[in-house]
Amino acid sequence: MYRILTVLLLLTTTSATVFQDCGSVGSPVTVDIEDCELPPCVLSRGHLANATVQYTASRASETLKIEATAQIGNVDVPWPGIDTDGCQETTCPISAGTHVTWSTSIYIEREYPAISTVATFKLLNSASEPEVCFLIPIILV
Repeated sequence: MYRILTVLLLLTTTSATVFQDCGSVGSPVTVDIEDCELPPCVLSRGHLANATVQYTASRASETLKIEATAQIGNVDVPWPGIDTDGCQETTCPISAGTHVTWSTSIYIEREYPAISTVATFKLLNSASEPEVCFLIPIILV
């Protein structure tokens, strides 16, 4: 009985999206893209994509800058329309060792091409270090 309860508890608390880390200095990092546990994440053009990132800050930071790109061919192209001021989506300044939650809603423009790509998201601290850096395959439909 105890084992069954433990498994059920784990299943209900592990709904984060699987991602590839690309050098995060904050830890542990969790990424939750709504309706996507296992990539590629299917994002519908003309709709919002909701994402929440959580981590523990490695150092104090006055700012949080967001960099987002999509790989088109062999080129990382900046993702248009994403607010680069991460402090709009979380509280700044950030103290070292603080648990940070950054949530955002990204409108997937109808004009975007219907493609499969890899998106890269970086949440950079005041020293331009990636508190969070993750790669995630996506499909725009």
